[in-house]
Amino acid sequence: MRNKNYFVGIIFVLAAVSMLLGNFHFFYPISTVKVLITVLLLYIIVKNIPYRNYFNILVPAAFIFILYDDFLPFTILTPFSVLAAAVLGSIGLSFLFPNHSPYKPDISFHFDSDASAYQNESDVNCSIAFAGCTKYFESKDFRRAYLKCSFGALKAYFDHAEIIGTSAEIYVDNSFGETNLFLPKEWNVHIAASTTFGDITEIHKSPTLSDDAPLVSIHGNISFGDCKIFYI
Repeated sequence: MRNKNYFVGIIFVLAAVSMLLGNFHFFYPISTVKVLITVLLLYIIVKNIPYRNYFNILVPAAFIFILYDDFLPFTILTPFSVLAAAVLGSIGLSFLFPNHSPYKPDISFHFDSDASAYQNESDVNCSIAFAGCTKYFESKDFRRAYLKCSFGALKAYFDHAEIIGTSAEIYVDNSFGETNLFLPKEWNVHIAASTTFGDITEIHKSPTLSDDAPLVSIHGNISFGDCKIFYI
């Protein structure tokens, strides 16, 4: 975490320096705004390479290509074709080489993309892309969930799930979409997810919890989207 903070700090210090040097035309004929945007896009690319988040690698790279198309010899390429190629390439690579999550479950997930309710599964895997859906997790021994949403909207209800042990985990991988979690207000939720131009919001969280409340850790990455946690 400390190394991550150093890296982010260096990126933004360089962005600040570029803003100042732009006044002295150090980047002429490149505008200061372009330099600043480039630094931010490079930060997104570098941050997502270890996780193989291809959308957050190829799409920012496409924007960099578009920003500097005046200096490149590929005049036949249009911004739309570059962005379309980045999106399609991201989808293809996601199928060929699944992204590497820092969260590694010790058992296999049960996967059933057609089911709307998971009643007996303790470990579940739900993935959607370019769609919207609602899932109900009603396990009597909930332990772990992996939720992936790309260019879509996912609503996941855990209000009827029960935790027999002392803890459970939810991993959220949200890219260019919105993931809404509906959790029991009795759960002690700890958020350990990272964000890249995204946001995590908690709504109606109880200020006091019982001493025996199960601990639920939320991991993952929210990029170019939102994750909202509703306590019900």
